[in-house]
Amino acid sequence: MKLFRRLLSVLFIIPALSLAHVPVTSNGQVIASLAPMLAKVTPTVVNVAVEKVLPPSALNPFAPKSLQSKAPVKALAVGSGVIFDAKHGLIVTNAHVVQNQKLMIVTLKDGRHYRAKLVGKDNGFDIAIIRIDAKNLQALPFGDSDQLKVGNFVAAIGSPFGLTQTVTSGVISALNRSRPQLEGYQSFIQTDAPINPGNSGGALVNMQGQLIGINTAIITPIDANIGIGFSIPSDMVHSVIEQLLKYGKVKRGMLGVIAQDITPELADAMNLKTTKGTLISTVMAGSPAKTAGLLSQDIINKINGKPIRSAAQLRNTLGLMRPGTEIHLSIIRHHDTKEMTATIGDPKKFKPPHVNAFLAGMRLQKFSQLEGDGSRLNGVLVTDLTDTSTGALSGLTFGDVITQADGKPVTSVDTLVHLASKAKNELLIKVYRGTNAVFLVLQP
Repeated sequence: MKLFRRLLSVLFIIPALSLAHVPVTSNGQVIASLAPMLAKVTPTVVNVAVEKVLPPSALNPFAPKSLQSKAPVKALAVGSGVIFDAKHGLIVTNAHVVQNQKLMIVTLKDGRHYRAKLVGKDNGFDIAIIRIDAKNLQALPFGDSDQLKVGNFVAAIGSPFGLTQTVTSGVISALNRSRPQLEGYQSFIQTDAPINPGNSGGALVNMQGQLIGINTAIITPIDANIGIGFSIPSDMVHSVIEQLLKYGKVKRGMLGVIAQDITPELADAMNLKTTKGTLISTVMAGSPAKTAGLLSQDIINKINGKPIRSAAQLRNTLGLMRPGTEIHLSIIRHHDTKEMTATIGDPKKFKPPHVNAFLAGMRLQKFSQLEGDGSRLNGVLVTDLTDTSTGALSGLTFGDVITQADGKPVTSVDTLVHLASKAKNELLIKVYRGTNAVFLVLQP
């Protein structure tokens, strides 16, 4: 059963119990009530109702085309958002909340309703900006998510199951979390503050009433919270917002390495003295990493003085840097610490010209497997892909089987290459991930 549930609301109610947390200040004094802090914060958190237009196949992706509806499917989803610029009516939310949006209605705490317009979004970081034309708004200040520690008390505010202005509290359970079942860039704050469907785009705040994260996902075998929720760190959110407002999109940089987390088993096998940092498994030929002198089995310990704790954090850090940026690296090579500089490159310019832009950075092979019901699953298996490839940024992961491209069957790698070569701005593919089928749009 799929463990991850995106948090768009489905309107039903599940009774739930959660452990109460008693927050304390940094000097150990108990905070008698969160009410004074929340009185300032809750007016900045809004409800976002979205009317979506989905493809006809969304009702039943497994049904034959002849039995599928011909008309687009309309759906209503409910999420949350946070006002970060009161003067200009700017609200940050999740990109998946506003995906396929036709109409967006924002409801403020005081009951006012406004139509919202999409300003910009980035699916890779799952961040979107929407705007409302309203006065007398209040903005939530950003906190420093880099200063967070496991055990810090937090509060989550949003619209779970469409229930606006719901507040839950808990602690930070872990930092720099990444989960393979979720798409895009990952380096999440993990919290046990109850987060439920409809909280997507809502605020995670510290005890000072500052935004430290945008709530985005939960791990659960059901459609409700079991105490494992994820938020996008505020520092990452702020960086994405800056690029969307200034450039209209996030222009990602690349170093040209494939990196992995250092597990205790890997450290033992490779005789490493630490599990901190991230291990470089591959340095791509002609990449900025190669030019800088990085080698396979180097451990990236810091970038610009900031500790790197995981491969996901490395990917996020590099992905938020624009091409041409010079960075300072602290690495460990054969147990010795070395300092070096590198210049961030442009992934699009780095791609070999003979490689199709939709498929660049991916390794593929023909796939055919007999299913339990006697049918045969034919397609192309994704055996590897780089973090900055079009496929990875669009949600493809290792082990996915591509069965359709542009609505046509994919029976071999050559077939996929041919269909991709005919595509212009985007390529719609159908992918089998385990026993589930999903549709993804590849956009170079």
